[in-house]
Order: sequence, then structure tokens, then C-alpha cells
Amino acid sequence: MEQDIQVKEIPAQLALTVHARVSLATVAQGMGEAFDAIMTHAQASGARFAGPPFCLYPEPPGDDFGIVLCMPVAPGATAGGGVALEEIPGGTVAAALHKGPYSAMEETYRAMEVWMTAAGRRPAGAPREVYLNDPMTVAESELLTEIDWPMA
Repeated sequence: MEQDIQVKEIPAQLALTVHARVSLATVAQGMGEAFDAIMTHAQASGARFAGPPFCLYPEPPGDDFGIVLCMPVAPGATAGGGVALEEIPGGTVAAALHKGPYSAMEETYRAMEVWMTAAGRRPAGAPREVYLNDPMTVAESELLTEIDWPMA
């Protein structure tokens, strides 16, 4: 599958976050629990959303790895109840749109690595998966995920 990969600048984003440790077998459950915690806190605190949810992957996936589930919010949001408020750094990224099941995103990541190498660039930080539609209401084949991978 050929990927359209572009260089873009993404801004820093204020986000409600939950840090979790997961495995490949539990990543969906961990993300669901983190998202539920963020949504519950946002509703209780009156936080206003400022973009689609995304997840940072500061460690390569494996038997035990960390994720940071993020929901961009407008200024004035507050932390609480296991939910942090953080500014997520922006910067220069390689960006690709993945269409289809989350389980097939490895192909997109591999294409991005090949593209970066060919462009004389290299990964330089945690990839960000931006979830552009809802897996509860969209067929797996129609899921859209933007992958933003910091590079040097």
C-alpha cells in the first residue's frame, strides 16, 4: 500500500492526559479506560474540547509499554481524578493518513520509516496517532487515523 507522506508543523496542544502501561494484548482496553477517565473528568469539570483525541507512543509496542492518551482542550481546563493537564509539544513531523483497521497500522509506520530514511531524516520522538473518527460508529475499513511522527 502506497502512502502519501508529508512534512508538516504541528502546534503545541494543551490536553487532558492519562498515562498508562499496556501490552499489545491490552492496548485497546487500556486506551478505552483512559479515554473513559478523560471523558468523565471533562464532563465533571466543564472542560471544552479543542480537537480530536490522540495517543502518544513514547516506547515501542511490546509486552509492556507506555502510552499517553490525550484529549486537546481549550485553556481553562483543569487536572484531577487521575487525569493530568499537559502541554504536548509540537514540531516538525512526517504525517500520513491511515485508512482501515488499527491492527494494520504497522504497514503505515514501516512506509513512514522508509520515507524518512530516503529523505535523509530520522524519527525523533513519540509518534502521535490522531483518531479522526469513532470506532464505535464507523466500520473498521473506514477508520481514519493520522500518524504524526516527529523527525530530525
